[in-house]
Amino acid sequence: MAPDTGNRLKWPLIVAAIVVVLRIVLEQLGAPDSINNLLGVAWLHFLVPFYLAYRIQSSQSDQPYRALFKDLVLYTLYTRLMVLVTYWMAYLWQWQSPRFLLARGGNVGEGIGPFQGYLVIPGTNLVVWIVMAMVIGMVLGSILLLIKGRGNRTADADAG
Repeated sequence: MAPDTGNRLKWPLIVAAIVVVLRIVLEQLGAPDSINNLLGVAWLHFLVPFYLAYRIQSSQSDQPYRALFKDLVLYTLYTRLMVLVTYWMAYLWQWQSPRFLLARGGNVGEGIGPFQGYLVIPGTNLVVWIVMAMVIGMVLGSILLLIKGRGNRTADADAG
């Protein structure tokens, strides 16, 4: 990982880890779904691309879209792996939080064996979310890079 990438990803990954742990704690304490759903890593996939694009643009990167793609791949992979671990724990301890229940597409419920509980369902979830988060992230981040890039070109033209 390039030093710039590590610096840009540090805080988003710390926030994601806090959100993952906080959500597990609240789910296990029986907090309402409305609260638990607000504390999902999914929301970060809409916010972090803007943060990364802003940081990339501020660093005057030669290839901002490439840097955004690389950062998003790493961020998305790491956050989705954090979530994958929660699905493994849910299967192991048969957590009854709604997001883990079979009726809602989860991996806990009657008839779910270890292969499905540990690999198939969490693995499918991982792949689907990585693809979705990358598409969303590249679209949102690219919009900001494009807007800020135009603003920089206009400022450069005015100065020249």
